Amino acid sequence: MLTQLSISANCFSIFIIPVCESLGFARGVYSWSQSFISMGGVIGSLMSGMIFSRFGIVKTMRAAGICSTALYLIQSFASSIPQFYLISLGIGFFNCLCTSMPLSLLIGERFTEKRNTVIGIVMMGSGFGTSLFNKVASGFILSSGWRPAMRRLGLIMACVSLLSYFVLVRETGRSGGVSAPARAADGNKREEEGEPFFNGRRTAIVCICSLISIGAGTFMSTITPHLQDIGFSQSFAASVYSASMLTMAFGKIMHGAIIDRWGVRVSNSVMILTAILGIIGSLTFTTVYHSVLICIGMLFISSLAVVGAPALAEALGGQKNKKLFVGKINAFISLGYMIAPFIYGSVYDRVGSYVPMYYAAIALLLISLAGVLILLPRKSEYHE
Repeated sequence: MLTQLSISANCFSIFIIPVCESLGFARGVYSWSQSFISMGGVIGSLMSGMIFSRFGIVKTMRAAGICSTALYLIQSFASSIPQFYLISLGIGFFNCLCTSMPLSLLIGERFTEKRNTVIGIVMMGSGFGTSLFNKVASGFILSSGWRPAMRRLGLIMACVSLLSYFVLVRETGRSGGVSAPARAADGNKREEEGEPFFNGRRTAIVCICSLISIGAGTFMSTITPHLQDIGFSQSFAASVYSASMLTMAFGKIMHGAIIDRWGVRVSNSVMILTAILGIIGSLTFTTVYHSVLICIGMLFISSLAVVGAPALAEALGGQKNKKLFVGKINAFISLGYMIAPFIYGSVYDRVGSYVPMYYAAIALLLISLAGVLILLPRKSEYHE
């Protein structure tokens, strides 16, 4: 089911140059489509608690999976910027309700020990999928153009993801026998009993999460076009990106294991430091050996949302408040990913390079590292 996320969101960068060259868009303007994907994620995250309580996680995942797949196929017929923006907004909204966040909640209900490691193992599917489908998408684009490439990827998404939603995903025993109205009533009761999310410390922490995702999103989304800009072929750039996605798949397991062993303070610090190494690799890229730094940088970079957010919600609010907190944390993470393309796209259109944004991303990540070390609790200080 993480094929949905791999194709519709994580393969976005491979289409930037062919779409802009075909339709005459400025890169910065088209890149804002990625911001609309993240904006949809923000809206979906804020509404997820209400939607899951009302309709159930599995039913929501199935309906959202169908809608996201349909919108991705429709996107292959788009020809104007407003069309791309509107479709991207819908894809982001429905992806939020059918991919990593609901899946992590289902896993959390089934496992009590080494929960974050298990989440990392499951979520590594998006890394493998992105590694595979970036290479596949590049081949499709080179052979037949970006529109047929999107349609073929959309059909793959329909076959693989929808089959997973309807065959593999089941309600957990804990909630499977409870009707939707009863779940909704129980959800409303928990929300009334749960403590408010926003206070001084938690607000500062989610703002730090937004800063991390701005820096990480800038690095992750510009690898392919940046390598092409400095003289490497689309095929080579796609190969480097695919290799980095492969390491990211294993990084999710490692991130989950680090959280289980040392907690969110250490795991987020490690993630920030490796991301900075990756950006340095992009800035100094001259030979294939620099791709090692990029792969190191991508190791934990997507784990902030898919592995880190549920763990952070539990650390800040305990198991009781986890479902209420995780959507808000994901919303702020998505907010950073939404802002990033506006910034790096505008900078690229002004100076013709992503390099200034790489330096800005390093600065943001260093500020975030200081915030993580000051604000995040040690494992021994987790909320009960």
